[in-house]
Amino acid sequence: MPYPIRYSTRAYVEYESILEYVSERFGIAKAAEVDMYFENVVDLIAVNPYMFPYSNRKKNLRRCVVSPQTTLYYRFSGECVELVSFRGSKMNPETLGL
Repeated sequence: MPYPIRYSTRAYVEYESILEYVSERFGIAKAAEVDMYFENVVDLIAVNPYMFPYSNRKKNLRRCVVSPQTTLYYRFSGECVELVSFRGSKMNPETLGL
């Protein structure tokens, strides 16, 4: 049984920003494809939250490389999965600040 998924405000804003960027740069069809791909990854995490390793920088967060351009950080409380941040690979990991 999958665990419930919760988006932090930060993760939601970053996710929307990524989709907006892809839509503007590559079109709505590509943005929909990226959205579906991300949702499939999130569904996998909901079923098995231990699937990805802990981050080297933030021990309480797990790190999922969604694509070469994007990494998803999340935490699992035992009751739900909280998506904390969608980070672009070009972003400074020190600014994660969680």
